[in-house]
Amino acid sequence: MAQPAGRCLLFARYDISLYKDSDYPEAGLELPEFLSRAVAKRRGEFLAGRALAQAALSRLGAQGGVGRDDKGAPLWPEGVQGSISHSHGCVGVWLGQGTTTLGLDIEALADPRATRAICHSVLTPGDTALTGQTPEPAVATAVFSAKEALYKALFPRVGRFFGFDHAETVEIRPDGLVLRLTKPLSTDWPAGRDFAIAQHWRAGKIISQCEIAS
Repeated sequence: MAQPAGRCLLFARYDISLYKDSDYPEAGLELPEFLSRAVAKRRGEFLAGRALAQAALSRLGAQGGVGRDDKGAPLWPEGVQGSISHSHGCVGVWLGQGTTTLGLDIEALADPRATRAICHSVLTPGDTALTGQTPEPAVATAVFSAKEALYKALFPRVGRFFGFDHAETVEIRPDGLVLRLTKPLSTDWPAGRDFAIAQHWRAGKIISQCEIAS
């Protein structure tokens, strides 16, 4: 996929069953202390994301590695913004040079149980006005993924957690959807602000991208 200058979008697959702690030094990385008691799945996912992020940084010609702030979000080198996402053995990294913040999310098609959970905890009345009360799994997955991508793009700007009810779907398009803030996040980010989320399906997973310019 062709990328604009100063952008890098990479995807990779990994087999979590093959993970071992020695993969960290082999990748030129250290196993973080906060993962010392984590299950192997979590350690492997984190390694996959950080290893792919290092590859993306190298492609951009950026210096430095990927840190982690006190809220668990990635810390990128100066002049770089980005996002990491994992889903069922697939990892993606989207990086850009400049001040535009980027949100990337990858989600596997929700099964019936996951679809019910999305309907219960993610969809707002505004969402269901467009999707219906019992949306198809692909539609429910798309809305959930879009909200995750929006959160990742907005978090560096607002610096705090916010819930799924802070945004709702106002338009469904062939290439994605539009989310609108239902509650103010700050004086700079009032209720009513719209965000276009680009989406496409790839190998049974939806990929959502949100970019927010300064």
